[in-house]
Amino acid sequence: MEFSTQLNTFLLIAATGILLGMLFDTYRVLRGYYRPPWLITSITDLLYWLVAAGIAFVALIMGNWGELRFYVFIAMFTGVAAYYRLASRHFLRLVILLFKLASHLWQTGKRMLVFTFIKPVRLLVKALFWPVRYIGRKCLAWYKKRQPPPPPPEEVPPP
Repeated sequence: MEFSTQLNTFLLIAATGILLGMLFDTYRVLRGYYRPPWLITSITDLLYWLVAAGIAFVALIMGNWGELRFYVFIAMFTGVAAYYRLASRHFLRLVILLFKLASHLWQTGKRMLVFTFIKPVRLLVKALFWPVRYIGRKCLAWYKKRQPPPPPPEEVPPP
């Protein structure tokens, strides 16, 4: 295998290590944000590792037709280590900021939906049923006035 091919493979696998580190940090933020129970955490851990293995496999196939050599492990470790040493802190801040922004946009969208569609419909229903409620209350008050009072309870002699 030529040196240039090995260098390209090394850089591709190192970039894959960086990508897997970024994916893992995103997963950590998601897990911290939602705090799932242990069973869901275990399932998503397994899912992360399956996705990570798939990404590494695709990178190996693209880089050197799946040949697993020692420098591939060194490249993967170098990529992950470089990412965690140099960029992880900044990427975590970015991901947290993006999640906060997405949450804010979601809340704003819900509020806009409520004030655009739901509140006017509720107000319209209240306005349409106000006369019915008013007449119903008046009829109920009239009916209660019309009924004779209940008879007094009979006195029961003590035993």
